[in-house]
Amino acid sequence: MKFSLLSIFVVLLFSGAVQAQDLKNVQVLPFKNAREIVPYMKEMAKDLGVKCNYCHNMKDKSLDEIKHKIITRDMMKMVKGINENFMTPLKMDAITCWTCHRGSTSPPYNINEKP
Repeated sequence: MKFSLLSIFVVLLFSGAVQAQDLKNVQVLPFKNAREIVPYMKEMAKDLGVKCNYCHNMKDKSLDEIKHKIITRDMMKMVKGINENFMTPLKMDAITCWTCHRGSTSPPYNINEKP
């Protein structure tokens, strides 16, 4: 009986032998694997008008060597705090990076202006 590589992979996947890659150095976000975090990060990149390498070393994304990653982590903590302490108790929609940044790395002075 012959098995194709694809059929062997499918069997391994469903047997649990192939696991989603665990993330390293994720400090603020609740995600545990790449399947969960990638869509979120793509949305964040769009909100800021950047590509992944703006914050990440593409050879090892877990490294904290690019200052934008540190700044972004602090901003994510700020957004999380605002949502938990103000928006949720007031039953208002949560804010996101887009709320202030509007597709730019720096929010405009007047957030009602377009960048």
